[in-house]
Amino acid sequence: MTVSTESTTDVLIIGAGPSGLAVAYWMAQYGINARIIDKRSTKIFRGHADGLRGRTLELLDSMGITQRILQEGYHAAGLKYWRPDGNGGLKRAGQLRSTIWKSSPHRMALLSQGRIERFFLDVIRDSSSIDVERGVMGESLTYDESLEHDSQAYPITIKLRTLSEEEATPIPNPGTTPYRPARDDLEDLAPKRKHNVGTIETVRAKYLIGCDGAHSWTRKQLNIPFEGSHTDHIWGVMDVVPITDFPDIRWPSSIDSPHGHLLVITRENNVVRFYVPLQEEDEISPSFDRSTVTLDMLRERVKSIMSPFSFDFKICHWWAAYQVGRRLAPAVNKGRMYLVGDAVHTHSPKIGLGMNMSIQDGFNLGWKLALVVKEMAPPSILGTYKSERHQLAKMLLEFDQKWAAFFLKQKKKQDQLELQGLPEANPEDIQAMQDVFRENEMFAEGHVSFYKASLIVDKDSTAVAKHLTAGERFPQALICKQADGQPWWTSRLLNSDGRFRLLLLVGDCRLEDQKSRILALNGGLLALQKRFTPPKQKLDSVIEVKAIHSAPLDDVELSDFPPVLRQFDETTGWDYTKVWSDSECFWDEQCKGNAYEIWGVDRSRGAMVALRPDQYIGWIGELDDVAGVTKYFEGFLHEPRPEAVL
Repeated sequence: MTVSTESTTDVLIIGAGPSGLAVAYWMAQYGINARIIDKRSTKIFRGHADGLRGRTLELLDSMGITQRILQEGYHAAGLKYWRPDGNGGLKRAGQLRSTIWKSSPHRMALLSQGRIERFFLDVIRDSSSIDVERGVMGESLTYDESLEHDSQAYPITIKLRTLSEEEATPIPNPGTTPYRPARDDLEDLAPKRKHNVGTIETVRAKYLIGCDGAHSWTRKQLNIPFEGSHTDHIWGVMDVVPITDFPDIRWPSSIDSPHGHLLVITRENNVVRFYVPLQEEDEISPSFDRSTVTLDMLRERVKSIMSPFSFDFKICHWWAAYQVGRRLAPAVNKGRMYLVGDAVHTHSPKIGLGMNMSIQDGFNLGWKLALVVKEMAPPSILGTYKSERHQLAKMLLEFDQKWAAFFLKQKKKQDQLELQGLPEANPEDIQAMQDVFRENEMFAEGHVSFYKASLIVDKDSTAVAKHLTAGERFPQALICKQADGQPWWTSRLLNSDGRFRLLLLVGDCRLEDQKSRILALNGGLLALQKRFTPPKQKLDSVIEVKAIHSAPLDDVELSDFPPVLRQFDETTGWDYTKVWSDSECFWDEQCKGNAYEIWGVDRSRGAMVALRPDQYIGWIGELDDVAGVTKYFEGFLHEPRPEAVL
């Protein structure tokens, strides 16, 4: 007998991969009544995505995760090229090196997706009761458009079925080494189900977020097409501990040989990932059956490509054969139902951006959705999710196409010359590749975003900071806490806890005129905070004000600053995290007192910057422009309703 049950939730997230967990993170921070489900019986433990770019690491640092990634991961800042030497062998033909290392303290980190999900799950559990419900999938989905504009209504009805162990457990590929879980993964080895197998639960939700991957069930239910290449090319991928005499096996490498192309990605704990195209992009055959791919087939393909170097392995952690195509959904939502990550865009693995874009998609949507659910902002704010992220997905596919063209060019050259092997590497080809890499590196690392003017991005705000742009990330800098001199990166200082930040770059506060300007800010900023703070919550619970001055640390006292920056709690005492100094730290050589120069702000005049909860710049103005920043927040924040009097 089938058991049926009913429930309601404000937000239902389908898919507990990185993008779904990024959305769930914000639900936890804001205390939203949310659920997250996943078809798999357990979390991923090995395999799948594995690269984190600089901007993603900054965001993860603001969540308190990056230190764990730095400890466990492999860090890469370059890529070696190997090409034919003209004599039947291979030779180093060049190297790509990061050219933007000064713009962030974080480099690309390579680590199994399973560990990254582990860290997400931990921070979500630390701040909420939200946990992934495993072994659950959607059966049907309906939407009542007549309820769409009623903030208290539940227009979405979805039927969920609890799966059996057989249905929820992917069939493992043969040849993998038995898994030895990390200690903190032991709890998640056993399936976690809310209901008994076969239970049908009818859930009514205010919002539905589909983070269920390239083959998204949610996207299909919404009848949103997935546009792009009509035929996919087949890739093999394996995570192994290689036994080889290839000299750059501990360097990320791109190898083009007479026998094909190979992408070598160095990973943690002596593991190396090999991406092996089983069909070249110009010879795709729809009849290719990826179910016929075996681990030995991948082994032999890699051996052939790496020849004359030897290659073998005895340890394989994970392998798969999968189809990849460049596809983009033209829409990201229908009503209150949204798509995130791979459900919106897919591309080849050659550029290592898929997981990063997906995490950043979820990070972008999550805080906006939470504000709407809590009625702190209007539903129109959700329109900025598409305007900000969809254009980047288009750019991602364009970059992927440019990058893939270099590998295809090598194959065509071989065919045109009817050669048994590729000719010797052409320096012009390598230079062209480096040019495309450098042209797109800021985008690939997530250091530029091109967010357009909107409710939450004021492009008309005053340009008093030469290197700051509304709609872009706030550049990272190392500054000192006034209270104790401790150096902190701003990504850690501006932790992602759901608050907006108002940064007062107060300049040299030793100057009498500047002191007067700073003290004059107090009344207006306190009024701004009070206006948007809900009853019985701390004054800085929605908008936090912080100051960063440019004077030497020892020349300034906390008592020099107005009450808005010296808040006191009867239980926890003074808040020492409000005032910071852009000065040198004598015990940390990286802390050079150059943050104002990084931001392009005059060290005497200063500036005011409003940051969104995701650390993107919303508004920039003069230090004393309280009216301007107030107008910015008035454009989208709702004043809390007064408490009912009984």
